Amino acid sequence: MILGYITVKNKKQAKEVAKLLLAQDLIYSASISTKKVFSKNLDTGEIGYEKQTIIEGKTKALLFSTINQILRVTYPENMPMLYAVPIIYMDAEQTQTLRDQTAKV
Repeated sequence: MILGYITVKNKKQAKEVAKLLLAQDLIYSASISTKKVFSKNLDTGEIGYEKQTIIEGKTKALLFSTINQILRVTYPENMPMLYAVPIIYMDAEQTQTLRDQTAKV
């Protein structure tokens, strides 16, 4: 199991992505939040921030490449950043629900 993170430009695109992946049973659930992301400008040395909208979705690790492929096809010009972290421990019943509610692989 993984927790997938998808970073998009705005909430409208976040809702589109979440609905797309939920409709195809590629994620079990999704939460959308907006955060300030700080970074350092390598040329000036200044630290600044930008707002990013992030979708967090629980899914099976084996579905990651399918999710990536669908996002690449759907958003060829504005590909969201996609990465995942493993879910190490999860309640057994919740794990089974996640398995049952996502696409079979």
